[in-house]
Amino acid sequence: MATIGTNVGALNASFYLTQNTNALNKSILRLSSGSRLADPVDDAAGVAVSGKLTATTSRLAAASESASNVISFGQTADGFLSTIQQQLTRMSELAERATNGAFGSSDRANYAVEFDNLKKQIDSISANAQFNSSNLFTTVPITSAIDALGTTDTLRLASLSTDSGTTTETQLFLDISSLSVTDTTSATDAINRLNVAIETVTTQRASINADIAKFNFHISNISTENVNVQSANGRIKDLDIAAESTQLSKENVLVQAATSMLSQANTSQQAVLNLLK
Repeated sequence: MATIGTNVGALNASFYLTQNTNALNKSILRLSSGSRLADPVDDAAGVAVSGKLTATTSRLAAASESASNVISFGQTADGFLSTIQQQLTRMSELAERATNGAFGSSDRANYAVEFDNLKKQIDSISANAQFNSSNLFTTVPITSAIDALGTTDTLRLASLSTDSGTTTETQLFLDISSLSVTDTTSATDAINRLNVAIETVTTQRASINADIAKFNFHISNISTENVNVQSANGRIKDLDIAAESTQLSKENVLVQAATSMLSQANTSQQAVLNLLK
C-alpha cells in the first residue's frame, strides 16, 4: 500500500539504525577500555564478583608487604644477635686467657679493659638497636596478617637484658653485667656464665630464623593466591579483543546499511508524489 501519512520503512530503518549505533558505541567503549564490564549494566553480577576479587588482591598485596617487613625486622634482629654472639665469644676467649695463673695482675687488667668494653657494647645494642624507629629488643613479638582474611602469625622476638634473671620465651637474660676477669676465680666463673649466654643467644637466633622461614612460606602462599585471584578476575572483566573487534566490524556494517536504508526509505515517498501529478 502506497501512503504518504506513515513511512513504515523509514521508521524501521530508524529503529535499527539506533539499535546498531548503540551496539557500535558499546563495542567502542569496551575496546577503548579493554574491559567487558566498562558498562556495568552488561553484567551486573560480574561487576559485583570482580569488585570483591579486586579487593582481595589489594589485601593480598598489603599482606605480602607486611610479611616482608616482618622478615626484614627479624633479619635485622638476627644481625644484631650475630654481633652479640661474636662479642660473647670474644669475651669467653678473654676469660679463658685470664685463667692463666702465670699472668700478673697488670696483664690480666689489659684483658679486663677489652672485656668490659665488650660488655658495654652488648648492653648498648640490647637497649638501642632499632628497626624503623622500633627498638628491636624491647618490643613485644611482631604480628602481621598473612592472608586476605586477616589471619595473623607472629615472629617471636624476646626482650634482651645483660642483667641476671630467669630467661623466658619473651625475656632473655644474659647474666653478664657483673662478670669480670680481674682474677683467675672470676675468669673461670665468667667462662661458665658466658657459655650459658652464648647458648641463650644462639637459641634465640634459631627461633628468629625459623620464624623468618615461616614468613617466607607465607609470602609464597600469598603470591600463589594472588596470581590465582587475578586470573579469575581477569576471566570476568577482561575483554576478548579479537571477538570484540569482529563485533565492531559487524556493527559498523549494520550502521552503514541502516543509514543507507533510511535514506532509501525517505526518498521512496517521492515516488508516491508522482502519482499526484
